[in-house]
Amino acid sequence: MKNINFEKYQGNGNDFVVIDSRGNDLYKNYKSNKIFDIKQICNRQFGIGADGVIFIEEPNEDNYAKMIIFNSDGSEAQMCGNGIRCLVEYLHVNDSMNNKNIEYKIETKAGLKIAKYINDEITVKMGVPILESQNIPTTIEKKINSIPSHEFIEKNFNNMGYAVGMGNPHLIFFVKDIESIVLYRLGPIFEKNELFPEKTNVHFCQIINRDNIKVKVWERGAGPTLACGTGACAIHVAAYKLGLCNPQTIVTLPGGNLKIDWSKDDFEVMMTGNAKKVFSGSMLVN
Repeated sequence: MKNINFEKYQGNGNDFVVIDSRGNDLYKNYKSNKIFDIKQICNRQFGIGADGVIFIEEPNEDNYAKMIIFNSDGSEAQMCGNGIRCLVEYLHVNDSMNNKNIEYKIETKAGLKIAKYINDEITVKMGVPILESQNIPTTIEKKINSIPSHEFIEKNFNNMGYAVGMGNPHLIFFVKDIESIVLYRLGPIFEKNELFPEKTNVHFCQIINRDNIKVKVWERGAGPTLACGTGACAIHVAAYKLGLCNPQTIVTLPGGNLKIDWSKDDFEVMMTGNAKKVFSGSMLVN
């Protein structure tokens, strides 16, 4: 048995166990020997409790670090907006106490992400939104305002859904009354919809006004969560393309607000929010 140190961080209530595997073999041992069970770590009754686990690795190129992230069901994710803010907060707090970086270049499975840390807020360039169906990926072919669109019909629910990629797939619904949505019933149905070969994150959204959007989140591989950063970006993109919002919006998630800025197809979506350390600890593994 050996002890592995970790730190717990949260961004808008989306919480992660952060394991720094720079200069050691923790991630390598996890991949080769499965020295612990991510599902058990994330279990809120029998483990530490989290929406996911983040490994920090040395970068492949001339960047600051590499992020590897797993969902609470043990599946690997391409990218996570709240997760990358938690990682950047960890780096800002723990690395080089006398020389605080402002900019952090982070490698992810969804490409290089650049974050800036200013006045306790973290702004991340989240990448150019993906609207080509095969790259989201989805088999939806019909498009409305260049967004893959499909009418979804379930019991007591009939709505147009919009697909947007942010390095991971998102299915977005705009509804009149978000409180009428039974998330535990509809979330898993749409997450596993056959139109999304790699499954999808699902968001139910209410346009409050042109500057504010309220959201309920069902994350692929995690279920209901308090926030989804890539989802907030995808929601803003869909709303803007449909003429429902201004270039800058506040996306209100159950765990708090994110500021999103985007209005041009070839530009990266900018996401601004914060992240906080919850606690640190160690766990015994075989």
